[in-house]
Amino acid sequence: MARAVTPQRKLIWTALAWAFGLMMFFPILWTFLTSFKTEATAIADPPVWLFFDWTLENYTDVQNRSNYPKALMNSIVIAVGSTLLGILIAVPAAWAMAFVPGRRTKDVLLWMLSTKMLPAVGVLYPLVLLAKYFGIMDSRILLVVVLMLINLPIIVWMLYTYFREIPGEILEAARMDGAGLTS
Repeated sequence: MARAVTPQRKLIWTALAWAFGLMMFFPILWTFLTSFKTEATAIADPPVWLFFDWTLENYTDVQNRSNYPKALMNSIVIAVGSTLLGILIAVPAAWAMAFVPGRRTKDVLLWMLSTKMLPAVGVLYPLVLLAKYFGIMDSRILLVVVLMLINLPIIVWMLYTYFREIPGEILEAARMDGAGLTS
């Protein structure tokens, strides 16, 4: 039988959790506040906490010194591209393994998951050779493919477990209602 938690104990644990959470959040807060300080204020001794002349100078310097919009666009294209390509490949694979399992389905899933333990250097040389052969070295498409390949085993595994939880009755009802690959 579970023992009752007293309000004092609950208050102490809540206070400790909040203290720990604030302690973990403090470096993020400090970095955020420092981004609005001038260089002299940022390195002042003793540190200046909240009462300083707030400035956007650091943000304008970043904009002026770099092509930040291009870097942001590269990140967006690569993230969206690798996600969509990974889903495009993983959904049919996971669906087939979940609904038309073979004798070796579990073995294939374990093998795919074990590839996450492979050192990246083990596949680096073949990837470089393929990239040079296809002329895509230093391109977005290469990075999209590499990131997709890194995450593909996890995507397939997660989709497989999701598809396995879909009751067969729902699929059977859909087939009875006319859903299917052919129309």
